[in-house]
Amino acid sequence: MTLVVEAPIGYEAERRYIFDVVLSDWLGLDWRLQQRERPDIRISLPEVPGERCVVLPDVLFGADPRDWLTAASLPSAGLRRVPVGVPGAVSDTDRKLPVIYGARSPSPARLVSSGPQGARLAVDVFGSAFFMLTRYEEVVLPHRDAYDRFPAASSLAAQEGFLTFPIVDAYVEILWAALVRVWPRLRRRHRDFAVLLTHDVDDPLATLGRGPAQVARQFAADLALRRDLDLTRRRVRALAAARRGDHDPDPHNTFDLLMEVSERNGIRSAFYFQAQNGVDLHAGATYPLDHPWIRRLLGVIHRRDHEVGYHAGFGTYLDAGRTRSEFDHLRAVAEASGVRQESWGGRQHYLQWATPVTWLNWCTAGLAYDCTVAYADAVGFRTGTCHEYRVFDLLERRPVQLRERPFQIMDVTLSGYMSLTPDAATAAIMDIAAQCRRFRGSLGILWHNDSLRTAQDKRWYESVVGAVAGPG
Repeated sequence: MTLVVEAPIGYEAERRYIFDVVLSDWLGLDWRLQQRERPDIRISLPEVPGERCVVLPDVLFGADPRDWLTAASLPSAGLRRVPVGVPGAVSDTDRKLPVIYGARSPSPARLVSSGPQGARLAVDVFGSAFFMLTRYEEVVLPHRDAYDRFPAASSLAAQEGFLTFPIVDAYVEILWAALVRVWPRLRRRHRDFAVLLTHDVDDPLATLGRGPAQVARQFAADLALRRDLDLTRRRVRALAAARRGDHDPDPHNTFDLLMEVSERNGIRSAFYFQAQNGVDLHAGATYPLDHPWIRRLLGVIHRRDHEVGYHAGFGTYLDAGRTRSEFDHLRAVAEASGVRQESWGGRQHYLQWATPVTWLNWCTAGLAYDCTVAYADAVGFRTGTCHEYRVFDLLERRPVQLRERPFQIMDVTLSGYMSLTPDAATAAIMDIAAQCRRFRGSLGILWHNDSLRTAQDKRWYESVVGAVAGPG
């Protein structure tokens, strides 16, 4: 069965992209587009007798072309919150959801209303999804932090209180509930909850790539900031062992533990390696990729059936040439170490990222997916979804051969930016995991190998992974 989507004339590339993501990729439905003069979007199913249809408002793509990618096209502050109005779509029919783009008429009583002619939605599902997935507001708004990152506090999601809720997934469920209510014989693509564990390898060994001054600063931090005398003693032993070529005691060498925890829980971890040609502490590169110990580690990760990926260097998010040369270097060293992978992906260092430039850099370099688009300063759903999706170039107005993977939680966000206690951090992780389970999506977690310095850190990490990966 093929849905016919009648939409207003204009913004054809944008419409086809978001229809493909929502209807084809996520719901698994066939569709074809008809553009004509009309004020809204009408979905019909000619193969089924009758004239029933599903109608949605067309708000974002109804914008004057002169207002495209300007503040005039952004959602107005103080979003309306409207009850869902259809059983089973989100949690209950009375739950109120914020409407990013919706009908301009007086506030509707519910997001979905049904009648003899079909169903009518009060939310612009496709325009709202496009806004979140492409990070439309980040092209328009100038706000940036010290690392040139768009901060969570500047986002519509944070300001309107839905950052920890996958609003796009909720809208898609509402659309599906309306479609299947009108045409009960429709079938959707099946999805399952998954945990995506990733590890940015910023600092593989505390003893690698550092001179006496850097080592002295590590000791000072252990004593003055962490107040951990045992960690200081372990560093001393690690330094002595490193001179003999033994890196097993190094406090940052937690790779076996990370793989063991993942394997115990049926998870395939991804380890993203920096690929600069040498040590550059200013750029955050503490190790040369072709160091013998690093090369052995690449091989071990691959032989244990985990993924090797690319961790783009500081500042590369706007530099296509460096992105390409670093990734080429990583692939060459990895292949010489026995790593054979059909596709490659990874993440930007410091989560530096700009739409759509960084995506284009990755696509040009030959990478298949990116996993950068989360906020450093807050956990949650920056893109509004817990599902992977193909990406779109807002400036050239075309789809890009790259996919964005879900990523909601980073260890440094919890302990550093948000200053959460372990109990509060666990609660935050479990809340995000529950949302991903509800919408049968993926929970994306970044945990650095050098975050597991103490026995307590390791026990807590093991318990958290076991909890999110276990039966819901």
